[in-house]
Amino acid sequence: MTHRQVLDLIWNTYNPAYFEKTCDGFKFGNPDEECTGMITSCALTIRVIQEAVRLGCNLIMVHEPSFYSDWDDTEWLKDNAVFEAKKKLLDENKIAVCRHHDHMHGAMKPDEIMQGVIKELGWMDYVVDDGSRALHKVKLPPVTLRELVEHLQKCLHLETGRVVGKMDAVVSNIVFCGHVFPSWNEKEREHTNLLNRDDVDVLIPGELIDWTVTSYARDAEQLGLNKAIIQTGHFAWEEPGMKWLAVRLQELLPDIPVHYFASGDPYHFL
Repeated sequence: MTHRQVLDLIWNTYNPAYFEKTCDGFKFGNPDEECTGMITSCALTIRVIQEAVRLGCNLIMVHEPSFYSDWDDTEWLKDNAVFEAKKKLLDENKIAVCRHHDHMHGAMKPDEIMQGVIKELGWMDYVVDDGSRALHKVKLPPVTLRELVEHLQKCLHLETGRVVGKMDAVVSNIVFCGHVFPSWNEKEREHTNLLNRDDVDVLIPGELIDWTVTSYARDAEQLGLNKAIIQTGHFAWEEPGMKWLAVRLQELLPDIPVHYFASGDPYHFL
């Protein structure tokens, strides 16, 4: 099968009419090459490419942008040394790159990335279905914040735990959300209002803004309230979704080797 045929088969497992415009699709390489194997990962790092070469895979499916901007436009990267080296590595090994983002988040319910995260954490029995695509809530048996952080560290392979809140606070209601961004309007209040709810104890976001909901969580902690934020980092948060995608794609494509390789946390902690 060619890369294009592989992708068409995958796309047909989603609602094909869901998007008018999507960032998903081929970002590099020749879609009409024969597919020798596939790697799934959250990001197209140099190590992910090297692993694909080692395994003899010539198709990499990633969740996030490969070339440092949301739509993977590369015109602005002309003569950029890092981009040219990355491009050379892909070219020399005839590797095609496909982005698989919007379909996983929007064209499947529940969110496919989130399903992978919840499975990896062992929380499928605790999911609260509120009908939302953007928020993902679980209600756990009561646990201390410290125990919760340690569980996340173990399952998501975190080197550290970045936490706002009392470590001995007993919590139960956990909400995952993708991004907390400043919007310079009332939307920047969204996650502060969310954490204020009686049925939300802990927020686990992909990104944070320190002077909005983070400041709110700190004040709540200093007032003795059981409100907390755990920052795992964007890649650690979404990586399990790509791990479980590889399992599903191997069942869909039994004749093509499908591997998962973690792109990993970009940060070092000293």
